[in-house]
Amino acid sequence: MPSLHSNRGAKRAREARAALTPHPAGPLECVLSIAELAVETAVIVTELPEAVAGACCTNGAGAIVWVNGAHSLPRQRFTLAHELGHLWIGHEVGVEVDDIPTLSGVTTNPVEIEANAFAAEFLVPAAGLRGRVSGSPSLDDVVVLAADYGVSAIMLTYRLKQLDLAPPKRIRRLVEEIAENLHRQAYERLEPPTPDDGLSRIEALPYLSPALKDSLLDAALRGDAAVDRSTGAAIERLMR
Repeated sequence: MPSLHSNRGAKRAREARAALTPHPAGPLECVLSIAELAVETAVIVTELPEAVAGACCTNGAGAIVWVNGAHSLPRQRFTLAHELGHLWIGHEVGVEVDDIPTLSGVTTNPVEIEANAFAAEFLVPAAGLRGRVSGSPSLDDVVVLAADYGVSAIMLTYRLKQLDLAPPKRIRRLVEEIAENLHRQAYERLEPPTPDDGLSRIEALPYLSPALKDSLLDAALRGDAAVDRSTGAAIERLMR
């Protein structure tokens, strides 16, 4: 049964899709461009500790979203959508560092539950997925759908479970097959197309949004300058 907070996150995601995208129920091509152009949020993609997925830093001057560029593209897209959820919902997070367990749903924090629900609905809208699934989807079906929506196979499977789009027994088997890495074989065999997200075209880390070009933060991340104490503390919290 969805909680009040997961329902709120999903509702806000539907509002965001309606406001920011031409096709509210379809797959998103580029989450990075939505963040930078539609939401006007600066994004930093850089190598962070493996356990850190990303972060959302807000202050009176605006917001900066961080994404771990060492992670796979589907995880980066979910992380970015999660951080955008914090901003769109209006969470006063200050510096919110999100680890992998949190984004995997291992949390009781209402703010994180809302951001996770936002990301799930933002990337894989219920209305769109319901129109594409019937019966008992195979692992091949999951792989094709996951590639189309730009998410991982396990995330798509959890989405099927959340929306009651597959029998519990089938969900359990899909989870087992993915744990056995059988989905990787399916990807190699099917070669399904994936979204052309700007995140996939980043050639070198760190990547900073054009709005941050030549800023003090830009110089600091490249080791060319020092920053103020609060900014330095935030960077240290992310990197440690």
